Amino acid sequence: MKVKPFYIFTFLASLLLLIIVYIMTLPIPLSDKIQIMMVVSTFLAVLVALFQENLKRHFDRVKLKLEINLSPPDCHQIDLTDPMGNFMCKCIYLRVRVSNLCDITARNAEIIVSNLWRVENNEKSIVKTFLPMNLRWSHTHPTKVTIPPKSFRFCDLGPVRPLENSIILKLETETQPNPVSGNVYPNIINPGEYILELLLSGDNVIPKLTKWNISFENNWSNDEKTMLERIKISQVK
Repeated sequence: MKVKPFYIFTFLASLLLLIIVYIMTLPIPLSDKIQIMMVVSTFLAVLVALFQENLKRHFDRVKLKLEINLSPPDCHQIDLTDPMGNFMCKCIYLRVRVSNLCDITARNAEIIVSNLWRVENNEKSIVKTFLPMNLRWSHTHPTKVTIPPKSFRFCDLGPVRPLENSIILKLETETQPNPVSGNVYPNIINPGEYILELLLSGDNVIPKLTKWNISFENNWSNDEKTMLERIKISQVK
């Protein structure tokens, strides 16, 4: 359980008061009592001054919760358009819900897609053409956001969409990477089963590393409910 700075300073003030009460009961002259209280007060003030930044960093920490729910409004069907606004195709847009569970604002929260494995016959192998990159937050598309206390933000994972004779998941990375070896785009995932690793962090965010099992077949439907049932996403424990 996180202890708020208010309670820390309340504890120190109470401790100082108890010390003063104890000193006042000592069988010594009043002038000596005053000198002792001044020494104790100065000592506590020096401790607070020396460690206030460390205390602030320690208690100004935010715990965020990351979820992927395969149902609207987190994930739903939208129409993809080109830069000119022309309709391209329908897609199922996948989003990550990030909730702030604390009473402190999360600053510069970001999600990095840090690793990708292909799963075949219950064996996983690293996808060597994949490049770790930041995901973009929904709607305004920054790579870092603030998340107020007891609130949440959506981060774009990307659209599952038809492309020619196949289906792809295009990760919404901070920039569109160029093709790598084999003319493969690092942020394009083809049909199959994968394990996706997400690293959530921020200026005052407790880092959280999660892995997600994602699978989809090369079988497209323009019906939202059908596609949401065909896509499988679950957290790897």
